[in-house]
Amino acid sequence: MNQLTVTGTQSFMGKDIPVVAGGFGKNQKCISDKTVAEIHGMREPDVRRRITDNIKRFKEGVDYIDLKGVHETHTLRLLQNLGYAKQSITQAEHIYLLSERGYAKLIKIMDTDLAWEIHDKLMDEYFQMKEEKKSTPRQPKIESMSSATTAVKTLTPLLEAAGFSKEIQLLTAKAFYQKAAVELPFEIKTEQPYYDTVHIARELGVFTKSGKPASDAVGNIIKKLQIEESEYIETLESKGNWQGSVRKYAPSVNHKVQGWIEEHDYPADIPYIERSGKEKINHVVYRNLSEE
Repeated sequence: MNQLTVTGTQSFMGKDIPVVAGGFGKNQKCISDKTVAEIHGMREPDVRRRITDNIKRFKEGVDYIDLKGVHETHTLRLLQNLGYAKQSITQAEHIYLLSERGYAKLIKIMDTDLAWEIHDKLMDEYFQMKEEKKSTPRQPKIESMSSATTAVKTLTPLLEAAGFSKEIQLLTAKAFYQKAAVELPFEIKTEQPYYDTVHIARELGVFTKSGKPASDAVGNIIKKLQIEESEYIETLESKGNWQGSVRKYAPSVNHKVQGWIEEHDYPADIPYIERSGKEKINHVVYRNLSEE
C-alpha cells in the first residue's frame, strides 16, 4: 500500500470533504466510507454493509483497502484526520477506503438515479485532476490588478502585527489577486488541516435540535479545554458582505472535544457563561454515535 495522506479539504455539495491521496498509487485520490455516507445521505454502517455483502465484486488493493486490517503506526492518525471518532474506530468491524474504480462499483450496487447523479459530480469535481488550460489566459484589467496589489501592501503589515502566520498572509494575498483574475502559480498549504467549529460539530455528530451542526456548543466546549497555541490558527474569510477572522483548529482539538463529550456521557445540555456573566445552555443531540 502506498503512503496515504490527507492533503486538505474540498467543498463538495455544501460539505467540506477530506482530500485523500495515495493508497492505490502515487497521488491517486481515494475516498473513505465515511465521506461516501455523508455525500449520499446514508449511515456509515449501511455503506460498509453494501461493500461487505458484495465483497467478491471488489478487488482488495485495487478497489478497496480495509483500514481496520492495516497495522501501521500512522493509520489511527489518518482515520482521525478523516474525521472518524475514536469510538467509531474501535467499534467498526471494517473501515473501507475506495479507489475511483471501487467507488464506481459501489454506485452500480446502489443503482439509483440520485446515486448516479452524485457519482457523476464526484468524478468531475473530485477524482478527475483538473488539466491546466493550454489557451492563453485572459489579461486582467490593470485597474483590478493595481487595486489588488495596493490592498495586499496595506494589509500585509497589519496581518503580521496581528499575529497572523505567513501562510495566512499569503492566502489573503492570493484571494485578492484571484478577485482581480490573477491566479498565482503556487499552492499554499499549512502543515496539517485545520477545521472550524461547524466542521468539528458535523464530524463528531453534534447537532442542534433543528438539525444544524451545533457549532456554538462545540465552541463553548473548546473554551472549557486546555488548547495550545499550536493547535489553532486565525484565518481571514468572507461570506457575502461579511469579512472577518475565523479561528480554526487542528485535528487534535477534535479529539479533545470528543474526549470531553465522552467523559461527560454525551450531555444533551451544555452550560456556558455569557460575557455578561449569565449562565446559558446549549441544547444538542447526537447522531449515530453508537454506529460511528
